[in-house]
Amino acid sequence: MKGTLALALFFILFASCDSANNQHPSAKYEEKKTSLESMEQDSPLKFLKVKGDFHRNFVNKTVIEGEITNNATLVSYKDLQLVLIFRDEKGSVIEKQKQQLDNIIKPNSTEDFKIKISHVKGANSLSVDITDAKVNK
Repeated sequence: MKGTLALALFFILFASCDSANNQHPSAKYEEKKTSLESMEQDSPLKFLKVKGDFHRNFVNKTVIEGEITNNATLVSYKDLQLVLIFRDEKGSVIEKQKQQLDNIIKPNSTEDFKIKISHVKGANSLSVDITDAKVNK
């Protein structure tokens, strides 16, 4: 009786292991990967974050330094369009400038950047936003 029970249990275990190997998880994985890649290509701004700060150097230039983080899993981005918004101490916008960064930001990475522009008089704070990016193929 115990031998028959053990033999039946062995066949059930063997059959369940075999059926798991007959499934093709790689096909489902590839489908999910393609879907994720498509989403990352269609919506780069959802996966890119930027932060930065500024200071004036001794040759009277405004130097913006910051970092861009790419949270995408599969896609690299390039030709990032930035908008720099300078504000005075009351929070009023003094000046807006558009800049393009040619850096390639790889998936799951952070890249530093530095931009030098003519001095922005009266600027007390800076906000940096990404308005566009292209997929690096």
